Amino acid sequence: MKNNRGDYVILGGKTYYRTAAPILTRKRWAEMEALVKQSTRNDTVLEFVLCIGSYEEIIQGKPFLLNESLQSFLVNHRVVMAKEIVEIRYPSPKNQLELELEAASYDFF
Repeated sequence: MKNNRGDYVILGGKTYYRTAAPILTRKRWAEMEALVKQSTRNDTVLEFVLCIGSYEEIIQGKPFLLNESLQSFLVNHRVVMAKEIVEIRYPSPKNQLELELEAASYDFF
């Protein structure tokens, strides 16, 4: 969702790019639900691109269907509403090491 205009903001050392939230249709919800259920069965990690306050945020983790009627998922102890999701994808291997190092820096137990 990065663009060349430079519409971004830096908060807490992270860069958030401007994005627009998509319209949630029944077809799109069914596709997201199927992908999350498949990920749960296969025990794989997904990457969620969210539209939070018109800026994108990327979270990664193993998702679970939290509430079907509210159209929400649970990803890394965080509730994600379907209307916030811009894209769901499998994480690329090149970013995996960076994300693991970032996660290790937050591990204080």
